[in-house]
Amino acid sequence: MHRGREIDAAFEMDDAIHVYEFTVRRDKAKAIQDASKIRELLIDLHRKPENAYKSVTGWVVTRDEPTAEQRGAVRKEAEIAKFPIHAISMATLSRRLCDSESYIQCRDRAPFGSIAYVTNSSRSSVNVETIFSDIDGKEESVKGITKSLSGGNRHLIIGDFGVGKSHALRQIYMEMRKAHFKSDKLTPFPVHVNLRDCAGLKTPAEILRRHSEEVGFSNDRALTSAWRAGACVLLLDGFDEIVPTRWMGSAADVKQVRFQALSGIRRLIEEAPEETGIAVCGRAHFFSSAQEMISVLGLSEECSLQTIHDFTNEQVVNYLKKSGINWSVPEWLPTRPLLIGYLLADGAMYDVESDSLVDQAAAWRNLFGMICKREAKMFSAVRPEKIKQLVSRVATLARSTGDETGPVDMKILSQAFREVNGVEADEEGIQLLLRLPGLANPSAANLDLNKEQRVFVDKDLADTAYGEDLASYLAQPHEGHTLAQNASWVVSSSELGVGVAAQSLELRDVSAGTVLAAAKRRQDKHQYDAVLTDALRVADYLAPEKVRQSFIVEGVMIESLTPSDSNTVLSKINFHDSVIHRLDISSLESEEACPVFRSCLIGLLDGAAGVPVALAEKFIDCEFESFSSLSQTTVGIMQLKLSDDAKIALTVLKKIYSQRGSGRKESGLSRGLDPAIRGRVPAVLTALQSQGWIHRIVSGREPIYVGVKEKRAYALRILEEPNRFNFEA
Repeated sequence: MHRGREIDAAFEMDDAIHVYEFTVRRDKAKAIQDASKIRELLIDLHRKPENAYKSVTGWVVTRDEPTAEQRGAVRKEAEIAKFPIHAISMATLSRRLCDSESYIQCRDRAPFGSIAYVTNSSRSSVNVETIFSDIDGKEESVKGITKSLSGGNRHLIIGDFGVGKSHALRQIYMEMRKAHFKSDKLTPFPVHVNLRDCAGLKTPAEILRRHSEEVGFSNDRALTSAWRAGACVLLLDGFDEIVPTRWMGSAADVKQVRFQALSGIRRLIEEAPEETGIAVCGRAHFFSSAQEMISVLGLSEECSLQTIHDFTNEQVVNYLKKSGINWSVPEWLPTRPLLIGYLLADGAMYDVESDSLVDQAAAWRNLFGMICKREAKMFSAVRPEKIKQLVSRVATLARSTGDETGPVDMKILSQAFREVNGVEADEEGIQLLLRLPGLANPSAANLDLNKEQRVFVDKDLADTAYGEDLASYLAQPHEGHTLAQNASWVVSSSELGVGVAAQSLELRDVSAGTVLAAAKRRQDKHQYDAVLTDALRVADYLAPEKVRQSFIVEGVMIESLTPSDSNTVLSKINFHDSVIHRLDISSLESEEACPVFRSCLIGLLDGAAGVPVALAEKFIDCEFESFSSLSQTTVGIMQLKLSDDAKIALTVLKKIYSQRGSGRKESGLSRGLDPAIRGRVPAVLTALQSQGWIHRIVSGREPIYVGVKEKRAYALRILEEPNRFNFEA
């Protein structure tokens, strides 16, 4: 108050005095009224002895650009006061504080988080809007989050590896950018900071200075002033990318490391004005719990915790449509945005030479390599090969926990680093361990707050990584490799893991004979375990011409096994006291090609309604939980009152869709059929392809056929009611 009149703002500094009046009116009378109040206060303040040598300035601030009449009225009051009084708009005042337009121009040209670490072909214009969900499952859009941030709210955005956190934060930035210019810069402007650039910084001023340098904005002090004044919204990307300065090895110590490493970010958040909107994002598994994450980042319990999940089916369809994909995708395609983006945009799923999709193992090998290259770009001295070896070894050690996906604790992570590198992890090594690609926090039900634990976000990724480590062992089965020891797990690898290992060995020119020699070495040491099983299945994939050695496998669990007459190794295996969840014998035509099963538990004998008489001696003291219904066996299908082509099509769909993600070699699709109709198989396969039921993949020595993602549910319904199947080749 001054002389009974309210003054909006007055600032007395060491060398200057500034007085402000703000108005939304555009008439001349209001301008005279505000300017006269400023004139009177400036005169009185300047008369004080302590202000005699200070510069004094008045500001009439209008919401819109001042009119000519307003400017003229203010100018007259300034002449009376003999002090400068200016009429300016709110946008002009904001520019004096910080030129948001110049900052945004600089920021637009700079990288945005981990988006900068994808390959050029992945950086496409495809944009599927992110869906956020809070702890109650309520969904929110990018526009909703943007509106909330503009209102001064704070959001902690988390998500596992590859769900598109940086992409989401960039979407928020672009939405806020648009709103800022649309409102004539009256709304806060977005300041998007890549936190990885801020490692080791302790104060907010240092962080904003470094950020200004990184994006090429020359006035870091203005950016700091805008932050202090609440004129901007902070978008902080990648709290999990801050490199810790030290680590002694214990779980308790790593929490202290995180607390110290994020001290500067914590101050940036805590010292921002209460009305400042803030969004900070990163991988949740960087912390051991949500409580620790909120505390270390300097957020309050009232902040909104938003999670980004994998794509929904609708988002997948939308992404594929926007990507211009004109072929149906295989049913094993993952729903994680980063994985889909790599597989589709970088040609990981397509072989140009054969003009065909690649098989699942080849696609996942390509994808795994891309992920490791992406991660390596975030570190100064880590090669992609080392990251691949490290993740692969972690996948191997994770199996010792009883599950292919983990959980993995800091002891396992440290052991993997030591085995791969021969030394303990340094600072950057610890950072790599804490944000290892493909890992996430366990589910809430399995989370132990007293332990640093991670799990693989995708079983296929874990199987791929294990397959690469298995290949490195089989290529050089020396005693120093973890897999040279007795396996502490009983579960054999999936078909994907076996295929990855086999293809990796083929690229290294490692023959099936070398793999069989490694298997014989294990058997000679009485290691009849899961690793021996995996080695034999890999050798079978590589198809040696002749196998003289017989092998024994004991106490192993196998998800799926499909022996056929083309298998040369499986027929030489005796399975003892093992569990085979699904044994598919539909491709067997001779009893010699069937392995021997002694005292085994077989969950489903697929392809037969009972044990065939010709194979009875191959199953000794075995138990069977279930058999295929007669209508779903080749024999049963052949008895249906359908055309020969429809019967052949049903047997093909049965073999391909009987297990999710599995593929079948072309030769295996003819087995079990009457020789009189086998000649129709190629025509039926061509028709199923053209009708979108299956994909033909050129891989290795023989084409493979796989199912189509969107056709799986329909195919299973058809197999349940085969008489309703209408098919024409």
